Amino acid sequence: MGHWTYLVLEVIWAVPIIVMQWLLGLDLMIRRWKVWLPGILIPSLYLSFADSFAINGHTWTINPDFSLNIFLPLGVPLEELIFFVLTNTLVVQGLILLAMPGVRARVRRLLRVVRYGPTAIASATDTQETPAVVPIDGQSQGQAAP
Repeated sequence: MGHWTYLVLEVIWAVPIIVMQWLLGLDLMIRRWKVWLPGILIPSLYLSFADSFAINGHTWTINPDFSLNIFLPLGVPLEELIFFVLTNTLVVQGLILLAMPGVRARVRRLLRVVRYGPTAIASATDTQETPAVVPIDGQSQGQAAP
């Protein structure tokens, strides 16, 4: 792969999981862009800045044979910034999805499709699903509290 090695390995490592996260909740991610955008960009820029000290101080190096040799200001290779963006994307999207009600039901539906094919969704009834939100007082909607 030559100069593309580092970048290709990063993409192979992270993109399948990011796509899986999008399959589970792209609509949730789009609605919460003001949360995930700074949650990804700010730590990525910070880590790139910190990485510049390690690279310039020769704590570690990036093999130029496996890198595109495109450098950002402060001497950080482009692949390093992409690595930080991909890593933070995995973490931030994962946390957002974990915090959202109803994602568990989406995971069950996705697993059903993987196991039994697309017809599994049509044959499953929504009444078998547990509700995404359970009222705090334990009462179902429509029932008055005592």
